[in-house]
Amino acid sequence: MVSLSDPKCQITKLKAMAIAPKVTGIISLISSTFIIQHVLRDRKRRNLTYHRLLLGMSISDFFGSLMCFLSTWPIPRGEACLAAGTTATCTAQGFFNQTAALCTPTYNISLAVYYILVIVKGWKESRVSKIEKYLHALPILAGFGTGFAALGLKLYNGAGWICWIAPAPNNPERNDPNYGIYRLAFLYADAWAIIVFLAVCMCIIYFHVLKQEKKLDKYRASYSQKKRKQSKKIRNQAFLYVGCMYMTWIFGSAFRFMQFAGKTPPTSIIVLFVTFFPLQGFFNLTVYMFPRILRYFEEGVPLTQSFRRTSSLFSSIRSVAKKRQSQTQAETQVSCVEGVAETNENGAILEEDVDDADKEAEEHGIEDTTNAIEEGDPGDEDGTGDAPKDAIDELEYIVEA
Repeated sequence: MVSLSDPKCQITKLKAMAIAPKVTGIISLISSTFIIQHVLRDRKRRNLTYHRLLLGMSISDFFGSLMCFLSTWPIPRGEACLAAGTTATCTAQGFFNQTAALCTPTYNISLAVYYILVIVKGWKESRVSKIEKYLHALPILAGFGTGFAALGLKLYNGAGWICWIAPAPNNPERNDPNYGIYRLAFLYADAWAIIVFLAVCMCIIYFHVLKQEKKLDKYRASYSQKKRKQSKKIRNQAFLYVGCMYMTWIFGSAFRFMQFAGKTPPTSIIVLFVTFFPLQGFFNLTVYMFPRILRYFEEGVPLTQSFRRTSSLFSSIRSVAKKRQSQTQAETQVSCVEGVAETNENGAILEEDVDDADKEAEEHGIEDTTNAIEEGDPGDEDGTGDAPKDAIDELEYIVEA
């Protein structure tokens, strides 16, 4: 029976490395479990690419968080504080740890590509769903590929606070002197490449939204403000998911950089590393719930509304679109009254300028969703015009589903 009275647990750093991941690991485990059940229990969310990508990421993080919660328990007895395992348990933990540690951040690539296709390229759900299998294949193959490779090379040993790719001085058969190269090749080089890739994607999204905002400055205030708000909301959601990965990896990267440079990381960096690394699931849940929390404060929509079962995506979309249609009609009536009142010397109604602006907007490829609702969306099956007109409209509903 292991306990904190173990001699290795008398060293503060080793005790922190054993206990801290258990606390943050269980928090992340519960958070990922919430996202998984929230997606699976609702058919609408199960049928959407965005939510299925989050489902895949959360399942991966579930196993990663579980491994972090176990922390030193599977390590062979006597090798770490609270260690109570064997070579077999350590190997199993190392495999799932490596697989999830690479699979989860690689899902951020899939999410970034998804946002690029929708925000920048204007792809709708029906088109994105055709390439969804590739967005899942990349992280799954990367995770399991490196996981099985390290398993075959017998690289999994106790790594201080968890079983991973590490040396085994007491076991020559499993002691590979090149373990540092494998750590870099199987995880950290990939993670750092992902961080750079995500930064590039976010820059593309940022400048695209900025460019669209400049175009919108030419058009009527109500339309411009609406599209600005939509674009910023979706852009911020994408940025936040990237921020989740950055928060998870910042201290671990600093720790590894010091190790690769031949320096001994201070205790503070080590503790921050083992505390923040398991928290990806918690950060993901925070971002996942952010649009719902925002709607609660802005529109008074109860947070429990998203927990109710619904039959399809467009049943939700149409109910919201009808509400916006009535608001749009009210705004149109007010603008018409104001337009009639403000005539020029030739008796021309100023409202004609609005029509000219709408035509100019169409020439620049900017769609007016209010007109789309009134005239009907070609992509709407029943032609009622209740479905959203462009990809940004659709993504806004999907994110808030």
